[in-house]
Amino acid sequence: MFKFVHTADIHLDSPLKSLAFRDSEMAKAVGIATRETFTSIVKLCIDENADALIIAGDLYDRDQTSYKTARFLINKLEELHQAGIKVFIIKGNHDSQSSITKQLTVPDSVLIFPTRAKTEIIWKDDLQIALHGISFPNRHVPESLLEQFPPPTDGAFNIGILHTSLGGVEGHDVYAPSSVNELQGMEYDYWALGHIHKASYIKEPSTIVMPGIPQGRHIGESSRKTVALVSVKSPNHCDVEFRCVAQLQFELLIIDVTCFNEWQGLIAQLMQSIDDCASKINDKHLVLRLRLIGSTPLAWRIRRDLEVLFEEVKRKVEDENRIWIDKVENRTQGEVVEAENAGLVGTLEKMIKDKDSIYNLAQSDLELYSDALSKALPVGTKKWIEGDSDQERLAILHELAIEGTNNVLAHLTKQDQSTSP
Repeated sequence: MFKFVHTADIHLDSPLKSLAFRDSEMAKAVGIATRETFTSIVKLCIDENADALIIAGDLYDRDQTSYKTARFLINKLEELHQAGIKVFIIKGNHDSQSSITKQLTVPDSVLIFPTRAKTEIIWKDDLQIALHGISFPNRHVPESLLEQFPPPTDGAFNIGILHTSLGGVEGHDVYAPSSVNELQGMEYDYWALGHIHKASYIKEPSTIVMPGIPQGRHIGESSRKTVALVSVKSPNHCDVEFRCVAQLQFELLIIDVTCFNEWQGLIAQLMQSIDDCASKINDKHLVLRLRLIGSTPLAWRIRRDLEVLFEEVKRKVEDENRIWIDKVENRTQGEVVEAENAGLVGTLEKMIKDKDSIYNLAQSDLELYSDALSKALPVGTKKWIEGDSDQERLAILHELAIEGTNNVLAHLTKQDQSTSP
């Protein structure tokens, strides 16, 4: 039997500037998580007596030049070499130009595929394995690379290694596009893919596996992350298991607070939800984002005191040493209780929600302000306020106007003593 571990998109030492801005300790934990996860992948290979490790692109994150990263990687590759485990690597869009990759002196048991398709034949007892792979020549590869792959090797278990966007997935640039039908048409036994950070698995006729990112790096990469452990028992047949190796997990907790009308009860519910989540993740480190939903009399206070709520929850979990609160999001609904001196603002809220009244009067000023804001924003974030069309832009401005009015009302609202802490 030939056994291998298939992973991709490790993004070793990926920089996390946005996290560092919010919480340096959390950023530090997430920053080393990619190394710890790669260490776990190496351990899995050794513990499972695997014959090979396949890395289907994006081992690094962009053109990193840290030689601490290089030394770490060489040490891990040496561990695999000493254990008799071969390593097969292709370069993807993120690591194609990495100076580290170009200058690494790797053990003889490591093959980094060139930018023209190459086939490597290895044997395990009487089982022949043909590995076909190709690296990206540069970051942008808009064309398909499939035509460069050779026909399957007769009598062998054929593995294709490719970094590809497949048919396209939101949040991922289109690189080396391919389709499931095209991959199946190559008649390989197993396709070891990379690039898409969400895992997917097609069993037959060809086994096509996108293992996903093994270690999430932000809340958009939440939930369980895995690598594929593949056992080849005969030509044309393999079994696939997905193993979780991540050392840190991101989770979005959606908490319905409809039944709560007291502040302390709300906090107790948040802590209970955090404890329930942590108990299911065992000993992993957790980065949590709490999203509050539902209709509650506390909606106005949650809106007004969201930062206070965030700090309160954060304080209560800080002794855990393995849980960080990334953010608390307010999606609750409820009528805002107006203060005696908030009548004018309350009237403004009602008027601004009427598209035929004050919003139309203020629309030109809002557009001028949004133009100035748009010019000040980085290119990648302009869409946040510009939208994809004039109609969408107007809808964004209207939503922001209502949101701002509600925030002002919440801050002017007289505190209800029944909801005091």
